[in-house]
Amino acid sequence: MPTYQPISSAAVVEPDLALDSVSVSAVSWAAIFVGAAAAAALSLVLVILGFGLGLSAVSPWSHSGASALTMGVAAIAWLAFTQVAASAIGGYLAGRLRSRAAGARAIHRSIIASTTRP
Repeated sequence: MPTYQPISSAAVVEPDLALDSVSVSAVSWAAIFVGAAAAAALSLVLVILGFGLGLSAVSPWSHSGASALTMGVAAIAWLAFTQVAASAIGGYLAGRLRSRAAGARAIHRSIIASTTRP
């Protein structure tokens, strides 16, 4: 029969107190500003593109071109797409350009592991 050592004889590792006094933030303001600038730039480009598409779809002559209802629905859909696409690109860039904090990855793994296990 195997014999087991008591837990009290195991080596105890003390945490490094010097690391606790240094606060490292996972927020990178430069990455946030780059993401915001990219979102604003893409939003401007898509709004100008939508403006051009909208002007090309209407006609000054009656009963030709798109109706007012069609243009209204298309404008709402285009602006919604523009905002979602610009926000997605800006958020993606801000997330990819950020600096990583030392314990952020371990915290992320533990949260994912605790929520995905059955």
